[in-house]
Amino acid sequence: MPPAISVQMWGKNMKHVQLIKELDLNAVSGLQSDKEVSEIFRGPFRRIVEVRLQNGAVLSRHKADVPITVLCLSGSGTFTAGTDLEDSQELRAGTFLTLESGIEHEVIAAPSLHVLVTKFTGS
Repeated sequence: MPPAISVQMWGKNMKHVQLIKELDLNAVSGLQSDKEVSEIFRGPFRRIVEVRLQNGAVLSRHKADVPITVLCLSGSGTFTAGTDLEDSQELRAGTFLTLESGIEHEVIAAPSLHVLVTKFTGS
């Protein structure tokens, strides 16, 4: 069992809950570049990455070596997956999808997109 983490939140001393970040759901506008990818959490079993795209930017074809989930927080775009990117899912606020490890995928903003990606590391 992992050790308890003591975190101060809203005046409470919490042992089991860790506030990672308070997300700005309108964070796509005003980016310094058309594509910003930042890791916001790394733990023993998962990593959480925030991806913000604007002006039709593309997160080029790639694959993760672990299973992932993608949660669209705001904006719109397209998530494609497969050897020939044959599977396509439109992204809009609230879209939540999962993808097994080793599958090529790509994300295209239309015109802007803000997503959270969880990478399940397993150890």
